[in-house]
Amino acid sequence: MQPRRYPPILPSVPLPEEDEPLNPDPGPSLSTRRQRPGACTTCRRRKIKCDGVRPKCTNCERRAVKFCVYIDKVKAGPEVMELLELLKSLPMIEAFGLLNSLRDKGDPAAVLSMLREGDAEGQSTFLDVEARGLTPRNMLELELMANNSKSFLPLRRIDARVLAKSDLLRPMKRSIEANPVNPSFSANAASEGRRFPPPVDFWTNVMVTNEFTAQVISLYIKTDHPILGLFSPYLFITDLYEKDSEKVASEAYKPQQMYSAFDKDAMQFADEFLHEAQKARKEEPDSYSSMAGAILLSISLIGNSKDHSILFYAKEAMQIGQNLGLFGGDERGPAQSNENMSKEDKTARCYAAWGTFNWNVLVSLFYRQPGAESPSSAPLLPIPGERTPIHQEDDMNENLQADEGLLEMIFPALCHFWQIIHGAAWIYTSTEDRPPDIFRMALAENKFRELIAWAEALPLPLIRTDAQTHHVILLYIWLHCAILDVFRPFVRKSEGERPRLTTFSASDSSPDAACAASVGQLKNLIVEYRSKFVESTCSILWHTGLLYLANAMLKDTSDPDRHLYLMLCLYGYESLSRPFRISEVIVQGLLSMTLKETDMSGSEAQRIVNELKEGRLHGVREDFEHKSRATFMVDLDLALKHPEQARAENLAEEFENLALFRDFLDQERMEISDEA
Repeated sequence: MQPRRYPPILPSVPLPEEDEPLNPDPGPSLSTRRQRPGACTTCRRRKIKCDGVRPKCTNCERRAVKFCVYIDKVKAGPEVMELLELLKSLPMIEAFGLLNSLRDKGDPAAVLSMLREGDAEGQSTFLDVEARGLTPRNMLELELMANNSKSFLPLRRIDARVLAKSDLLRPMKRSIEANPVNPSFSANAASEGRRFPPPVDFWTNVMVTNEFTAQVISLYIKTDHPILGLFSPYLFITDLYEKDSEKVASEAYKPQQMYSAFDKDAMQFADEFLHEAQKARKEEPDSYSSMAGAILLSISLIGNSKDHSILFYAKEAMQIGQNLGLFGGDERGPAQSNENMSKEDKTARCYAAWGTFNWNVLVSLFYRQPGAESPSSAPLLPIPGERTPIHQEDDMNENLQADEGLLEMIFPALCHFWQIIHGAAWIYTSTEDRPPDIFRMALAENKFRELIAWAEALPLPLIRTDAQTHHVILLYIWLHCAILDVFRPFVRKSEGERPRLTTFSASDSSPDAACAASVGQLKNLIVEYRSKFVESTCSILWHTGLLYLANAMLKDTSDPDRHLYLMLCLYGYESLSRPFRISEVIVQGLLSMTLKETDMSGSEAQRIVNELKEGRLHGVREDFEHKSRATFMVDLDLALKHPEQARAENLAEEFENLALFRDFLDQERMEISDEA
């Protein structure tokens, strides 16, 4: 038997002295391998060499990639495994508290140390979720937060004392008067580096300067357009050159309203642009451009209490789309018109069709306008700007221009959102194909699941963070308003009649619990929107959140902070009252509800209305001499049974009498108390 041959053992390297560095010779070694840092996710996906420089590698820096993300592999130690076992074994509310503590500290050892100290002292450290700032209202809310962190973000408790002392619960200070310098709304990125279009009198007779018009149109392009998406902002520049007077006049009218929040002189041009837009609309033949112009007129008129015109132009745009073969009917219509059509025309057609669809669904859902009709079908055209999954991944890394990124992500996401809502029309409107009662609760729960799935699938730039734009917050405001509408017919039932949600594991899964969770989200969203964004004073699209939260507070007698959040909503409308006269009508309607359902005094309610009147512009003040038309629903629960009584204008007309009667009753009670 041959002896086994072993490799020779090399002599060991002498150990360094105590003060000697461990590796004085940085040169290469035969026994060691140079360790390279891990590659970022972008370089891994592109399969290219990454130098691992942080916070942004050289490749990402050179390509102007917005997000350079590293995923470090951390070896799971005993502390991590112990925490994992605790998370798996603890009851849900306690596990949620542990997870929140881990998110705060970031160090498993520190969390376990806190836990052991608390146990030794007989106290709870992380299990007191309320004390740590989170405010779960029920077990279903905890389940939603744990499994759907995008749509139901774990929230921090808002200190009621701080909110009560804040400026959000008092009249807005009107410090900006005429011709303000407003750096928040610079020129549109689409026009940067190029000369702005020809003089204003090229396409309008309204006596305004180029600079003023550029400023107000830029305000709309940056604020509301990414949400409404009726046209491409880049093709809009072409429309200016081609003298598309209807779209330009319609486009200029709405920003005049918005800009009056910063410049009191802006409103004097609004009516002139309105008349010019209406005149151009009558003379304009049916086209994709006229569809967008009609919707712009409908949107613009919403703040001026001219509801019949709102419906007229919204329906007219739908009719134009049907005439052009964009909705339902003959599916070959759009395909046939593709021949000999330029890329620009195809883009304009898609934006006009989907913008028209979205707006008509919004009007029929959130405003419940009598006579409003939800479209019979979605457009037969592709959603403009929709990205494939590969492109969506690129969008998370590429440094897109702000406007382009918003347009290419927010508007397509909203098109899918309104498609989901369109499929739930039977819940809030009477339709011929309404399902039998026995299936309605299951279908409503399925729609709830669809909305959650939509939110959870949103791309990374549309996730709520401290650095997000107001557009993203508006997305989630609409989401939770829609959830409240989906469950509205099924809430506030007696204990024996309360339906249960069957696809959730929480013991209290019910429409009431789901609505409470969405109301909690709305509270934080409205506080954040009003606190952070100047758009809360000039864009009316977010007022749906105010209306729905105010309704929820008026119905929830168990909420100790209901008065604070009701005031938050009322003064949110006060901040909008300068450019939008409809705000005063809505506030009077909400105060009529408040006087009926709470103990608010008539004098306090009248004081709030007077504060709104003080903020009116001169032109708006004169406009109030004429009767307001506001036929949409303000009392959302009453609208399910008696829509005529729930209208904004009818509730507003009751306000004066209710305020006087409440003060009379309060005076009577005081006199009786004094006599006793």
